[in-house]
Formats: sequence, structure tokens, C-alpha cells
Amino acid sequence: MITFEYRFDVLPGKAKEYEKYVARAGKDIWLKFPGVRSVRIYKSMLGGSSPQRVVQVELDNLASLEKIFSSPAFKKAKEVFHGLVTNVSDSLLVEVSAKKK
Repeated sequence: MITFEYRFDVLPGKAKEYEKYVARAGKDIWLKFPGVRSVRIYKSMLGGSSPQRVVQVELDNLASLEKIFSSPAFKKAKEVFHGLVTNVSDSLLVEVSAKKK
């Protein structure tokens, strides 16, 4: 299993458009693809701190992520999304340890 993490800020003045996008065209976009186990979306509680949003997508393997990235539907959605956000960074994570109380 791998985790793809995407961090970003919503562009100033684009908050309403961003919310509309995630409620419609971008809603559950990751879950439409095979190999996706779960999606977690976080919003900063500190208002102006960056990143304002973090998305973590758990996938079966790297091949699943590569198929998503090469999908025409995903490419189109990503293009629209990038018109609404800034300060984008991402990571590809593999768990090395987990502890629960």
C-alpha cells in the first residue's frame, strides 16, 4: 500500500469556485478509480497557515496511481483544479511504522 499526499492552498478570491468544484466535478474523483482504498481530506484549523488543505489517497500500489494520472478524465479534472489552487506540493509515502494506543 502507498499513500499519495497532496498539499495546497486555495487561490485568493477562488474559495467559492473551489467549493463548487469539490461539490460537483471534483467530488469523489479519486474513488472512481480502481486501486484506491481510501481518501482523507483535511482543512487547516489555523486559517491562513499553509497548506490550507491536505488530501491523502491510499492506493494498492504505484501502478494504480500511474493509471489514474494517465486517465484523460483525471487530467481534465486536474487542469480545472489547478486553476483554483496554488502552492501545490505532493509526496508519495510508504508506511514504515504505525502505533495505536
